[in-house]
Amino acid sequence: MTAPVLEAPRAPTGSMRIGVIAGVKDVAVREVDVPQPQAGEILVRLHATAICTWEQRTYSGAQHNTFPFVGGHESAGEIVAFGSGVSSDLQIGDRVSLGPSSCGACHWCLTGQDRACTRHYAGAVKYGDAWGPGGFAEYKSHPADGVYPMGDAPYDQGALAEPLSCALHATRMLGIYVGEDVVVLGAGVMGLMNVIAAKKRGARVIVSEIDADRLARARTMGADELIDASTTDPVARVKELTGGRGAEAVIAAIGHEKANEQGMAMLADRGRYVLFAAAHPEPPFTLSPNELHNRERGALGVVSKDKQDFYAASRLIRYGQVDLAPLIDVRYPLERVGEALDHALRPGTYRVIVEA
Repeated sequence: MTAPVLEAPRAPTGSMRIGVIAGVKDVAVREVDVPQPQAGEILVRLHATAICTWEQRTYSGAQHNTFPFVGGHESAGEIVAFGSGVSSDLQIGDRVSLGPSSCGACHWCLTGQDRACTRHYAGAVKYGDAWGPGGFAEYKSHPADGVYPMGDAPYDQGALAEPLSCALHATRMLGIYVGEDVVVLGAGVMGLMNVIAAKKRGARVIVSEIDADRLARARTMGADELIDASTTDPVARVKELTGGRGAEAVIAAIGHEKANEQGMAMLADRGRYVLFAAAHPEPPFTLSPNELHNRERGALGVVSKDKQDFYAASRLIRYGQVDLAPLIDVRYPLERVGEALDHALRPGTYRVIVEA
C-alpha cells in the first residue's frame, strides 16, 4: 500500500527570523520571508537546533567557510505545510527531525550508499546572499524524503538524531559485533554518541579521555571501562584490558595527532580504525603499509550518514530507547544565537540548543 499524496494546505506567510553568521565572531538576526514549500518539500516550524562543531569553527574562524552563513543542521520541529506532490504518512502537526535526502536512482542510492548521492545535502537553503543548512530559523522547507517522524520525543532530543545517526553510521561501517572490544577516544558529544552506538551493537566499550568530568559523563552514558589518559598510558591499559590483543575497533572522536598514534597502536590484528572527527588545522596521520598488510588492519573516515542510519537514530529517540538529555547543556532563544555560539565554544561544553 502506497502512502497518500497529500493536499497542500496554505503555508504561513509573512516574515520570519534567521540567525546569520556574517563573519568571524559576527552574528546578526535578520528577517526574511517565510519559505513556501516547493514540490516534494515539507515546511517545518523549527523548535530546536543544536550547535555542532561546524558552526562553532565557522563562527570562531578555525575553519574556512563562505559568509553570510545560516548554520544549524541538527534540527527538529513540527510540520505545518506540504508542497505539491508529497506522498507521505506524515501529517500536519507531526514532530519531525530533519535529515538527509537522496535521489533514489543513482549508483550510490541503488547500492545502499546514499551518503554519496548528490542530493544528500539537498536541504541546504538560500536567503538572499545568505546560505547554509538553515536550522537557525523559525521555519525551514525541507525535502520530504529527509523528514523523519520523532513521535512525542522532546524537540531538543529530536534535533540530536543527526549526530546520533553519524555515530550509528560509524559503528555500522566498522562492522562491530556483539562482544567485541571497542575503544572511543574522546568523551565529548560525538565520543559519547559513539559510546551509545557501540553499546547498541553489543560491544564492550572502553573510553580514553583526559578530562575527569567527561570520563564521569561517559560512565553515565554506558561506557564499560574508563581510561584517564592524563595519568595512564592508554595503549598499555587497552592491551591489559584485552588480554594483550588490543581492541577490534577504535573510534577517534577527537582530531589529534597523538590520539591517532595511540589509537592505531592499540588496535588488535584485523582491527578497524575510524577517523570520526575532523581537525582544523589538519594533523598528520601516518600509516605503515606493511603494518596494515601484515596485521590485516584498516582505517577509514566517517563524515556523515546514510538514510538508514538517520532512520535508525530517529526510531531510537522516538521510542525512548536512548536518553540524550545528559548531552544537552543549555538552551538559548534564536534572538540570542550569538550568545549561544559563544557558550558552545567554552571548553567542556556539550550541546547547546537554539530554540525558535
